[in-house]
Amino acid sequence: MAEEKTRARHLLGWSFGAIPTGLLAFVFGFKYIEFFFNDLALLPIFFIIGQVIYMTINALNDPLSGQLSDRTNRERWGSRRLVYIKYGGPVWALTFLLVWFPWSLNNQIIIFLHYVLSICLFDTLLTLVLVAWLAVLPEMTSSIDTRNKAQLLAGVVGTVITLPVFVIIGNMVPNSPEFRFFMLICAAISTVFLLLTAFMSKERPEFSQDEVFTLKESIKTTFKSRTFLIYSGFYFCQSFLGSIGLSYLFVYLLLLSKVTPGVPALLFFFIIYYIVGYVSTISCILLERRWGMRKIILRLGALRVVTSLALFLPVLTPAFESLVWIRLIIATICGGYGVFWIPMQFLAIDEDEVLHGSRREGMFIGSMALLTKPAASLGPIIATLILTTYGYVQGGALSVQPESAFFGIKILFMIVPALAVAISLVFIYYYPLHGERLEKMQEQLKKLHKEKRAALARRETS
Repeated sequence: MAEEKTRARHLLGWSFGAIPTGLLAFVFGFKYIEFFFNDLALLPIFFIIGQVIYMTINALNDPLSGQLSDRTNRERWGSRRLVYIKYGGPVWALTFLLVWFPWSLNNQIIIFLHYVLSICLFDTLLTLVLVAWLAVLPEMTSSIDTRNKAQLLAGVVGTVITLPVFVIIGNMVPNSPEFRFFMLICAAISTVFLLLTAFMSKERPEFSQDEVFTLKESIKTTFKSRTFLIYSGFYFCQSFLGSIGLSYLFVYLLLLSKVTPGVPALLFFFIIYYIVGYVSTISCILLERRWGMRKIILRLGALRVVTSLALFLPVLTPAFESLVWIRLIIATICGGYGVFWIPMQFLAIDEDEVLHGSRREGMFIGSMALLTKPAASLGPIIATLILTTYGYVQGGALSVQPESAFFGIKILFMIVPALAVAISLVFIYYYPLHGERLEKMQEQLKKLHKEKRAALARRETS
C-alpha cells in the first residue's frame, strides 16, 4: 500500500509539469504569432525567414538535449532528468518573458532580431526542460494504462490552472502593459510548479547502470527503429496541426464572430475546446482497452476528415456559414485521441530497451523532435501564405477584412487540417505495435525490468 501511495505521489508530481507547459509553452504558441505578425506587423517575408531559422534551431536542439540528459552522470548530479527541470526551469521562465517586451515598435530589422532571438532562446530552454520532463514518465511506469491516466491527470491539472489564463488573455492585446504584467505572473507560477515537479517526481534506480551510447551510436540505433520512423510521420502531422491551432485563434475568432454576430465567440470556443475535449479524452481512454489506441485513432481521424471536407462547400454559402461551429465541435470530439500521442511514442522507447537493454528516452524524444519540429514552423509559413494570398489585413478588425480573407480562413480552418489528418492516418495504419505484437513486447519488457531490479538488489547488498 505504501508503495502505491508513493507511486501516486510521483505521478502527481510529474503531472504538475503540465502547468508550466500550459502557462509557458501554450501561451507562447497561442500569442507569439499574434504579437509579432499582427500587433508589431512584422513583414510577411521577415516572418517567414524567421520561421525557417526557428525551424532549424528547433529541430537541432532536441536530439542534443535528449543525448545530454541520457548521458548525465546520475551519481554526480543526483538524477539524469530532474536536474534539468530544477535548474533549467527558472531560466526557461526568463526566456519566456523576453518574448513579450518589444525592442522596437516600428523598426522592422530590430523587430525581426527580437522575433528570431527570443523565440529561439525560448525554444532551446523549453526543449531542455520538456525533453527531461517527458522522459521521466516512461521510466516511472511501463503500463500503458497508467501512462494514459498520467497524461489525463496532467491534462486536468494543467487545465485547472491554465483555462482561466486563456480566458483572461484571449482578447488581450499582446503588446500591452496588462498582458506583460500577466506574463510576469505566469512565469512566477510556472517556476514554482517546475520546482515542485523536480522534487516530487522520481527516477527509477534500476536504470542507473544502463549502457550509455555515444551521440553517433544513439542516433544510428534510434533511426533503425521502424516503429519510431513510422510514428514520426504521424507525429509530424500532429505537430503541423498544433502549429496552426491555437496560434491562429485570432483569425478563427474573426470567422466565428462573422458567422454568429453577437455570440461571445471566445467563450464558446473554450467551452467546446475544454469541456467537449475532455469528455472525448476520457471516452478514448475507456475505449482503449477494447479497441486499442491505433484503432481509435484510425476511426476518429477518418470521421474528422470526412466531416471537414463534407462541410467545406456548405460553409462557403452565407446561409450555412454557421456550420463552422459544427465542424469545430466534431473536430474536438474526434481530437480526444490526442491523449495517446505521447504514450504511443513511449512504446518505441520500450521496444528499443527490449532490443538493446538500455533506456534512451532522451534521445528518442529528441530525435522525434528533430524530425517533427520543422512542422511547427511549416504550419505558420503555410498559414501566412494563405492569409496574405487571400488579402488578410494584418491587425485589422472584422469590419476591415475583405470577403476573400474569410475564404482563406475557411481553407485554413477546414481543408488544411483535413489533409494533415488524412496523411497522418496513413502512417498510423502501418504502426506496428498493436495487438499480439504489442502484448509480446510488453511481456519481454516486464521480464527485463525484473532482471534489472534483481541486479540492482545484488549490487546494493554486495
